Amino acid sequence: MKVFISHTNEDAHIAIKIRNYLVHSDIDVFDDKADISMGSNLASSINEAIDASDAVLFIISRNTDKSRWVHQEMSLAISNKLNGKSVKLIPIVVEKNSEIPFFLKDYLYLDLSRGQDFETGMSRLIEGLRSDKKTSIQQDLEAKVTSIEIEKELLKIKSLEHEEFRKFKSRQMFFIAMIATLVSSVVVSIGLLGWVAKIEYSNFEWIIAFLVGAMASMLGSLLYMRKDRPHKDELVRKIDELHNSLKEMEARHDK
Repeated sequence: MKVFISHTNEDAHIAIKIRNYLVHSDIDVFDDKADISMGSNLASSINEAIDASDAVLFIISRNTDKSRWVHQEMSLAISNKLNGKSVKLIPIVVEKNSEIPFFLKDYLYLDLSRGQDFETGMSRLIEGLRSDKKTSIQQDLEAKVTSIEIEKELLKIKSLEHEEFRKFKSRQMFFIAMIATLVSSVVVSIGLLGWVAKIEYSNFEWIIAFLVGAMASMLGSLLYMRKDRPHKDELVRKIDELHNSLKEMEARHDK
């Protein structure tokens, strides 16, 4: 088996460590930074090495996105895959909060960023490299389509939830304004009645009047909210339908 390791200059130390482990396990490894002789055409040598490889390992860190060569090697490997070559693409994440490039997101990656035992990680890698399980480009494309469909359905669910939350906040602001208006109206009405009737209210009586007005306003608001509550059952039904659609798509993908 021949394996190509793609990495940035900043991640050479971890690439060498992985390379040495694979070589000791009798796996032929080509390192894009170490195995090209002086004076050789860089692009041509890399292209030939990737074309001859059974698997391409991508060392993923926060440096990856800034490397032109890593992106070029990624393009070559994916191009081989699109042209029907049976090659494994394996991202290896070596730094926390590293973004896996878009075209590699659908491939199972090895995570070495959490400080797990290196030997355990390498054992999993070798097991994956030696496994006969490979996916064709058609299977990869079908998986990508399914993934996009799932993301669309999830977006619909989030849109429903967001819309319902927006409506709730609008109603909430309306209720608050209504309560304030009703309370003010009650207090003003009591004051006007007292002025017309020439009644002098004590502070305690004013407080009682205010509380009665507030309670009446709140009761009216609660009754209104209950009457105008969102169609929660309908929302739950729609979300359940979308979840069922997701499960069906995942089941088709697993087949």
